[in-house]
Amino acid sequence: MSTETNYVKGQWQVICDRCGFSYKSGKLRREYTGLMTCSGGGTNNCHDPRHPQESVKGKTDRQTPPWVRPEPPDLFIDPTILQDWDDL
Repeated sequence: MSTETNYVKGQWQVICDRCGFSYKSGKLRREYTGLMTCSGGGTNNCHDPRHPQESVKGKTDRQTPPWVRPEPPDLFIDPTILQDWDDL
């Protein structure tokens, strides 16, 4: 534990939520998780800033093709009818 007991006007003794050491209130910062953690010189530097990738917004991706046409009707060929293909 830190033995920082010197008087500093307007500050008080607080405990870091991550490491449990005692510091003056001016050495703690609030994280994005809501924890009060130590940062700066003379501390364990527990403060973990939020990663910039966590705030990236995704772009919408259009999945539709530029044009489409309907599927043609099914064409059934009767295999029992014999035709001379040369006539066609």
